[in-house]
Amino acid sequence: MTPRPARTLSPNARAARERLRKLVAQFKDVTETLTFGHPTFQTHGKTFAVLDHYQGADCLWLRVDSMERPMLLKMPGWFAAPYDPRQSALCIRLDAIDWRRIKPHLRLSRLLAQPVVRKKER
Repeated sequence: MTPRPARTLSPNARAARERLRKLVAQFKDVTETLTFGHPTFQTHGKTFAVLDHYQGADCLWLRVDSMERPMLLKMPGWFAAPYDPRQSALCIRLDAIDWRRIKPHLRLSRLLAQPVVRKKER
């Protein structure tokens, strides 16, 4: 299977990618890659943020806590990710992101993507 080429990013999406790079640079164990042609940020091989394009707008896909999901869906710019059968992620339109307040969402998304480490029973 041939990997998809990187999608052409709008100026808004390019600026968002640079902002995301700066924000996630502060986290440990983060890599940037492409999935289906979209800039993707992963931790331990699991995706926690994707720059995508849905409903005619550039957006950011993030994992979200199930308890927080209903509240976020009521906020401007947030919508259900169309390819999320487990309903564990949402998208937010880039033009709706308050970049001063997105870091906690990125941090939680990264945390939700990390593998669960179980202690050995004695």
